[in-house]
Amino acid sequence: MSNKLRPERFDDLIGQDDIINNLKISVKSAITRGDVLSHCLFYGGAGLGKTTLARALANELDVPIQIANGASLTTNKDVLPYLMKVERGSIFFIDEIHRVNKKVQEYLLTVIEDFRLDIVIPASKNSEGETVSIDIPKFCFVGATTEMGDLVQPFLDRFKLKHFIHQYTVEELRLLLDINAKKMNINISEDAMKVVAKVSRGTPRIANNFLEWLRDYKVANNLQGLHKTEATQALQMQGIDENGLNPIDRKYLKFLEKLPKGTAIGVNTLCSALSLDRQTIENKIEPYLIQQGYIGRTPKGRVLMAREKVS
Repeated sequence: MSNKLRPERFDDLIGQDDIINNLKISVKSAITRGDVLSHCLFYGGAGLGKTTLARALANELDVPIQIANGASLTTNKDVLPYLMKVERGSIFFIDEIHRVNKKVQEYLLTVIEDFRLDIVIPASKNSEGETVSIDIPKFCFVGATTEMGDLVQPFLDRFKLKHFIHQYTVEELRLLLDINAKKMNINISEDAMKVVAKVSRGTPRIANNFLEWLRDYKVANNLQGLHKTEATQALQMQGIDENGLNPIDRKYLKFLEKLPKGTAIGVNTLCSALSLDRQTIENKIEPYLIQQGYIGRTPKGRVLMAREKVS
């Protein structure tokens, strides 16, 4: 999501009302008590706004925020530059925190519990090795993950505030699209926005990506505005059908449809048939198909559940 479209405060956010209301209480309490907000973990699917929520949290607290990606934190040295810059009450946010090296997660236990850095100085010819402890300001540690189960349990336990970011309803996405269409100066009808909201898989990032595509479609075709017909045509150019299925989804379903009814097939066979890796199939394709009732996972493999729904 581009910065232009990113909400900056809690009241600017669409959806996730329960989480926002809970965070408002936590923020107000911390400010009133003159204390630092407890460590916070946001977990849920990709593109649901976890980073946006972390930025809005920093704005509500009126504190600086440092942002890191978990994949880049492979050694203790990688995390030290961020920790040396923390201020009292500031936020250190790690996106994809499940990708932080397990040893780094264990190192961070003392940091976020006692706000102390233990730095190991290797032995040399003239001195023995030693560990130097440095106290750092009390700060708020915020993580975002799509795979909470990959976090080391003691590390996970340090997050006192855990919030599950759920998928958005079609109406919530329509409201979001209405706001962002105005920001982008796109003249788009309500029925066109409903079309986009319906195929966006409950995910703001997908909805905004489609909105930017509609803008380009409008500009390239010199259209005054976008209605349902134009929006549908624009989405079809990208292979998106009325149910939100893309070409890879349909290829997956068509393969299962060719099998005898009730036949279960293993993921390795699907990988070979579709020329896709296992991670793409299990993490990118199947979740939506399962949620929408197209397929089911059984001990024997994948089964097509609703043949009549396959377009």
